[in-house]
Amino acid sequence: MSGDQLRRMTVGETVGTGTDERPTALVGNDHEAPDSGGTALTDVLSSGDDPLDGDGSVDEGLVTESLDEILIAMIASSADETHGTGLMDELDRLFDVQLSPGTVYPRLHELESEDLLEMHELVQTKQYSIDDPSSARDRVERAVRQHLAIGLFLQASLDAL
Repeated sequence: MSGDQLRRMTVGETVGTGTDERPTALVGNDHEAPDSGGTALTDVLSSGDDPLDGDGSVDEGLVTESLDEILIAMIASSADETHGTGLMDELDRLFDVQLSPGTVYPRLHELESEDLLEMHELVQTKQYSIDDPSSARDRVERAVRQHLAIGLFLQASLDAL
């Protein structure tokens, strides 16, 4: 999909209805984790299109600002490692940020209290899963639209610099 098509899409114009003309969702249409060998996030970030252009890290503040939606997306697209430590390790691997348990766990508990996540107590850890797929999907989609709009604005402004 070209940048021009993405621009039209963010302002509400219909680009097309074919599956190749729609962005790929982070969670499947049936609100289940993909059953491929990797996760949707891993597939997107390792597709060869490096969104960081060689810079292996994302600003920690940006990750923290969108942490709820990132955690929802990670849990929705993961078949395992949905406990706090595993999620923090994945945040480090994907974005090169080291968030403290004091940042991640309260967010997980808040998402659970909002009935977006369901917590499963295991022997020595707590695993999380999506409890309300529709609300979780809406929240991630809203964040995607906001970040895409900002990204497209910033990308377009590069021509003026």
